[in-house]
Amino acid sequence: MERLVLRRVVLLGAPLALAILEIFHPERPNSASEAVEQGVWFHFIQVPLIGFMALAVYLLTDRLEGRAASVSRWAIGVFAVFFSAYDAAAGIGTGYALRNAQGLSAGAQEAIYEAVKDMPVLSLIFGLSVVGSLAWEVALVAAAVALRRAGASRGPFILLILAGVFLMGGHPYPAGTLAFGSFFLAAAWLEFATGRLTSASQPLRT
Repeated sequence: MERLVLRRVVLLGAPLALAILEIFHPERPNSASEAVEQGVWFHFIQVPLIGFMALAVYLLTDRLEGRAASVSRWAIGVFAVFFSAYDAAAGIGTGYALRNAQGLSAGAQEAIYEAVKDMPVLSLIFGLSVVGSLAWEVALVAAAVALRRAGASRGPFILLILAGVFLMGGHPYPAGTLAFGSFFLAAAWLEFATGRLTSASQPLRT
C-alpha cells in the first residue's frame, strides 16, 4: 500500500506540479535585475521536478517488456540528464551570472544581460535543450507504443503522443502546461482504469 502511494505521488504528482508551475514561468525579463529575481528561484523548484518527471515516465513502463519499453527507458534517462542540465544552465546559471555582475556598472550589467538573454543557435545550452526535448518525445512515443501493445486503450496512447509533441514548443506556458497536463491525464487514465496491462508482446486492443 505504501509503495502504491509513493508510486502515485510521483506518477501523478510530478506532472501535475509541473503543469501548474509552468503557468507561472517567468516572462521574458526586460532587464538584468528582472532576470535575476525571476529566474533563479523558479528554476530551483523546476530542476528537481524534472527529475521526478523522468521517474514518472519510467514508472509507466516499469513492468513492461519489449523494444519500445526499453527505448522509452533509455530515452527518458537522456532527457533527465540533458534537460536538467539545460534548465540549470539557462535558468540558474544565467541568473547567478547576472547576480554576480550586480557589483559592476549599469552599462556592464546590461551588456552581460544582452549577451545571455538571446541564446545563440549553436550554443551549448541550445544543444542541451534540443537533445533533451528530442529524448522526451522519443521516450513518450515509445512508452505510448509499449502501453498500447500491452493493452492500453487509445485515450492514453493519444495523450502520451501529445505530451511528447507539446514539449517541442518549449516548457513555459502554454506548451509546457499542455505537455505535462496531457501526461497527467494519460497516467491517471492508466492508473485508475479497470483491468490490467499484459506483456508488451500481446496484440493490440481494439
